[in-house]
Amino acid sequence: MCVLCDLIIPADDRTGSATQAGVPEFIDDWIHFRQQQDGNDALMAQVFGGIMWLDSESHRLFDASFTNASPAQQRQILDRIAWPNRVTRQDHRWMLFFSEFRDLTVSGFYSSKMGVADLPYLGNRMVAKWAGCSEDLWQIIEQRRRTGYGGVQLHPPAMEGTS
Repeated sequence: MCVLCDLIIPADDRTGSATQAGVPEFIDDWIHFRQQQDGNDALMAQVFGGIMWLDSESHRLFDASFTNASPAQQRQILDRIAWPNRVTRQDHRWMLFFSEFRDLTVSGFYSSKMGVADLPYLGNRMVAKWAGCSEDLWQIIEQRRRTGYGGVQLHPPAMEGTS
């Protein structure tokens, strides 16, 4: 789990990695919470099943566990499941796993002390003088007020092999 978390959020020159921020522990806690709230092991099965699939797929392709595969080999597997609009029918369930795992990783990181410090969040600080919205933003708001705004349009991705 640590390797996958750190592939999603690696350490950089500004902040530490997902593992350094405690994301694996966050995910474990969240899985336990969902078990208690939902009364089932669906999230646990999805997460640990996906991790087991990564390992077995890495063994099948490279004769090495996912953890011991080279970074290029790890990327090769993850690239198959990281892009919903490119996933094949055979990898669809693993794309769902990876999307959930990526969401958990990002949620865990940005709710940690390290992740919050990485955000340009200005909340809980006094603002001496509020300057209001920029003129550019007001123009966008006015345009949408006049022409209407339909929100973000989400369409399910087309899967290979379907028509």
